[in-house]
Amino acid sequence: MHQQLTFRQACAHLRIPEQVLRDAVKYREVPFRKQGNEVFFDATELDAWGSRRILALREKELSPEHTASTRLEAQACADDVLFPQLLKPAYVDLDFRAKTRTSVLHDLVDFAERLELLYDPADLFTQLEARESFSSTALPGGIALPHPHHQDPYLIAEPFMLLARAQRPVWFGAEDDSATDLFCLICCGENMRHLHVLARLCMMIRDTQLLETLRAIKTPEDAMKAFFSSEREVLAEMH
Repeated sequence: MHQQLTFRQACAHLRIPEQVLRDAVKYREVPFRKQGNEVFFDATELDAWGSRRILALREKELSPEHTASTRLEAQACADDVLFPQLLKPAYVDLDFRAKTRTSVLHDLVDFAERLELLYDPADLFTQLEARESFSSTALPGGIALPHPHHQDPYLIAEPFMLLARAQRPVWFGAEDDSATDLFCLICCGENMRHLHVLARLCMMIRDTQLLETLRAIKTPEDAMKAFFSSEREVLAEMH
């Protein structure tokens, strides 16, 4: 049985103000069940809604969200640079050959399995499919950020991100109906960290030249430099 959360537990789980969740319940934007005067949330469904919310935030909403999560992370970790911890040259495929949404997910899981990053590849594939069925992780601009429907620390050997650049763009369900050629598989194993990584990466996509750079690079090492430079640029804007 999935974990059930009270209203306050759900706010703490997602690290969002109570009013944000209250409005989402009012307009039935988030899955919930009512018992008397109380509302309860399934943790798995809440995780998926939380990530969908981050991906859908407009620029004026994303910036304060990212700033708030950065401050919270800074309380736990003095150095809040994320991507050197998640991305390595071996995690980059600049000649990705998947041609459909299903084959993208399948090949990303295979990629992670070859790197010995997974405890349960079949479960990860199921979770990725479930998350994409909930709502596409593709963003305007030709990038998608697939991730598990629910963050499970027993699914992965360590937190990681894979980058795949497709030979040919794939239709992946972006809101503007554009095709996608860049895929970042994000597996953090912990929900709060996961939402923070999503917010940071969305800021990098929207406020820097990351996508253009990733399409022009020649080596995995260039990809690393592009991510690290983009992240430093976003962090510098906060100070």
